[in-house]
Amino acid sequence: MRDREDDLTPDDAIAAQSNQQWPGAIRAVLAGEQKYTNISVPSLAIYAVPHDLGPMPGVDPANRAAIEARDEATVGAQAKAFEEGVPTARVIRLPHAKHAVYVSNETDVLREMNSFLARLP
Repeated sequence: MRDREDDLTPDDAIAAQSNQQWPGAIRAVLAGEQKYTNISVPSLAIYAVPHDLGPMPGVDPANRAAIEARDEATVGAQAKAFEEGVPTARVIRLPHAKHAVYVSNETDVLREMNSFLARLP
C-alpha cells in the first residue's frame, strides 16, 4: 500500500478494498457515505466496462487478461446493480473507455446524453 491516495494503482485499490485498509481520505469519504436506495427520476449512468487499462509494460498477456476480466466483473456488477436498483435508469456500458469516459469517448457520451435529454418530459 502506498502513502498517498493519488499514487494508488488499480491493484492497490483492490487490495485495500479486500483488506479494508483504506487510506485516510478514502476512509473519510466512506465514513460519510450515504446510500440512495430510492431514485425515482430519470437517470443516466455511463460505465467504462471494462476500462481501458492502457499499456502495462512487463505484464504478460495472461495476467493482463485476468486483470481485465476482474475489472469487467467488478464494474459490470456495479452497472448491473445500478440498472436493477434504479428502474428509471438508462445504463450505458462503453467497452475499453477510460474512467473519465467524457474524455476518452466524448462522441459516445454526447450522443447518449443528447438522446437521454431528448426523452425527458
